[in-house]
Amino acid sequence: MSPRRIAKLLAGFGAVALAVILTVTVVVVRHRAAGQKPGAAVLGLLPGTLLHAHNFHWTQMKGNQSQWVLKATDASYSDDKTKLTLTNPEITLTSSDGKRIDLSASLAQLQIDGGHIKRANMSAGLVVHYGDFVLSTDAASFVPDSDQLDAAGPVRIEGPGMLVTGIGLSGHPKAQTFQLLRQVSTQITPRQTSATAKTS
Repeated sequence: MSPRRIAKLLAGFGAVALAVILTVTVVVVRHRAAGQKPGAAVLGLLPGTLLHAHNFHWTQMKGNQSQWVLKATDASYSDDKTKLTLTNPEITLTSSDGKRIDLSASLAQLQIDGGHIKRANMSAGLVVHYGDFVLSTDAASFVPDSDQLDAAGPVRIEGPGMLVTGIGLSGHPKAQTFQLLRQVSTQITPRQTSATAKTS
């Protein structure tokens, strides 16, 4: 497999993971906001927000198993219900192959229209941990209706014996097609081999 192909596959994983955290976030917070009674589990209401919760924590269960866990230091709906802002969102889930996936960012802002996600922006750093691989980029945006994911800045993917960098990421998570746009560089460090036995 070529280094460019590896970069695309790993970038694709990061894009799918980003789509997951954004979709899960909206579903969870909408569900909690709709189910809460005034004053229940809400630590404070601020001007300009419909709901403001500190130390937000949600665990999605299926049977007796956890599907994913979402945490944020703050979660706020705007008063017109068109924006949802999460501070320091973190999500932990398990992939279909049994590997743990951890996603974190400093800020996520979702544009919502009647409960429908129009656009999601992750900023101030997005980091995805998947097995031995780590994908990081400064910011990324996702438009669900067109299945379009874009990151304009530097993208860095690190793994055992490998470092892939590039500028810009474009992809379609549902179609699982992704591409690092330019200045793609792949560095592969050969594994250390044990010293051969001395011959007499």
